[in-house]
Amino acid sequence: MQALINNELPFLLQRLIPQLLTATLCGFIVGYGREIRHRPAGIRTNILIAIGCTLYASLGFYLAEHHPNVDPTRIIGQIATGIGFLGAGAIVKSDQKVTGVTTAAFIWAMSAISILIGSNMYLIPIIATLLLVTITRLFEEMEKRIHKGHSNE
Repeated sequence: MQALINNELPFLLQRLIPQLLTATLCGFIVGYGREIRHRPAGIRTNILIAIGCTLYASLGFYLAEHHPNVDPTRIIGQIATGIGFLGAGAIVKSDQKVTGVTTAAFIWAMSAISILIGSNMYLIPIIATLLLVTITRLFEEMEKRIHKGHSNE
């Protein structure tokens, strides 16, 4: 038992804790942006997605380092499949209107950002998070102006 703890402790301290903190930060940033606009999949959801995907990806890379027959991309593929189901559950069609597509896209993007974190990258996921929030906000404002212009005609 002690040998197992001694082998896992460096991984935990050097890699997993920084990954989980970064995932939490990125999930919070994305979730907060959605929460203040009263959109589904807010802070808690995005943090849970970020932590879960980071853990799975990190586990895949950790296992690949210690077992040469393990392919971490298989775990990443399964993350994408699972997140696809989660995103699909956010999409709802009622009458002639489809809602939840943007929520599903955020879930998908958050998982990709988290996989990068789990693969031990930090700068790219943080930049991607900030870009995601900024671009989404800019396009949201643009859409409001477009729809406002159409309603005045």
